[in-house]
Amino acid sequence: MLQWRNWSDWWYDVADFFFPKAMDRAYEQGIRIGAEYAARTMSMEIVEAGEKAELTKAQTVGYEVARSAVRDAKKKIHARTGAML
Repeated sequence: MLQWRNWSDWWYDVADFFFPKAMDRAYEQGIRIGAEYAARTMSMEIVEAGEKAELTKAQTVGYEVARSAVRDAKKKIHARTGAML
């Protein structure tokens, strides 16, 4: 049963009714592109922060741990969404 709180959602329900596979592909593509953007942005911010700063020995260790965590997260994102990172 379809219920609309916002009538603009009605168009999505109509499109989903007539083109369910296309809507599913568009949703998956949106998730994949969003994951790619988020992971790349996060990675670039960490790399830039490390390159700009003069880090102490303890900060360098923390920076390397952060980069390692981002690498691991990228692998998990790729496995889950298929995003090309």
